[in-house]
This record gives sequence, structure tokens and C-alpha cells, in this order.
Amino acid sequence: MIPWRGRLRIRTYNPGKLIKYGLLVCMVTESTSGYILNLEIYAGEGKKLQGTIFTLLEPYLDQNYHVYQDNYYNHVTIAETLLSRQVRIRGTIRVNRGLPPEMKNKSQPLKRGETTFRRKGEILLQSWRDTCVVNMISTIHDSTMVDVPWRNKEVKKKNLFLFFSIICS
Repeated sequence: MIPWRGRLRIRTYNPGKLIKYGLLVCMVTESTSGYILNLEIYAGEGKKLQGTIFTLLEPYLDQNYHVYQDNYYNHVTIAETLLSRQVRIRGTIRVNRGLPPEMKNKSQPLKRGETTFRRKGEILLQSWRDTCVVNMISTIHDSTMVDVPWRNKEVKKKNLFLFFSIICS
């Protein structure tokens, strides 16, 4: 969201955000430099999420790229479609975006350090709990465990979450 309080027809309002008024921009950036490769400004048209993603990624389809997405853009059907176009994805996923019922189940919550995963072909859906439950989707990683030094001891972490914590820190 680019802050904007002036008069503009395509200005959006989101009461849940710190910046309530502005221009909503979806973009593809290069991972190391942050250089913007492609962007789309939301203009109020009723475009579906999958259409927005494919418009942004059109120049990069069928070229074996890896895309790291926010939880707003991740969905199991989008992951399947992008995988068929040779684009692999990774990122967090919301509970209502295609997680299997046994992973959504609140009656059996995970304890701290526990993890669960499901596979649907090459798509990995994984939940892990530290202070809160983090749901991940990946067509890049597998569900292997690695030893990580933490407070003078070795702790086992899933390879997928280790990579996530390195990128976000």
C-alpha cells in the first residue's frame, strides 16, 4: 500500500491497516536487490486473485523460477496451477486457503515445537508451532529435519521453517 490521502478514484480504504488510505500495488521484485520487475496497481476492477497473479508472473512462466509469496496470495489451487507452468512457490498460507480439514482442526492443537505436514503431489503443506501456529506451503522444499544451534544446544527444525526464519530476519 502506497500512502495517499488526496483525491483519486483508485484510492483504497482498509480500516485494519496502519496506513488506511492509499494505492494498493501488487508487485514482483528481484530477491537480492529488491528491484521491481513487474507491478500492477489495483484500479477497483473485479479481477480475481488468480488473474492478478498470472498477469504479474506472465513474463516468468515456464522458466523454472521460484516465487516467495505472502499469505494473501497463496492457495493450494494456485500452487497447482503455477506448478503446471513450471513456477515453484513458497510462503505462509491462511487456514481458509485450501488446508486439509485435519490441519485446520482446532480440537487437536499442536504443542510448542510440534509439526504436522500433508502432501498433495509435489505440494507440501506444513504447520509448525513455536509461540503461535505457522502454516506454510511449498513446492520447493521437503519435510526433512536439520540440527540448528540454539542457546548452546542443538535443536531439530524443519528445513522449510529454517529457510523461512533466515529470509525474514
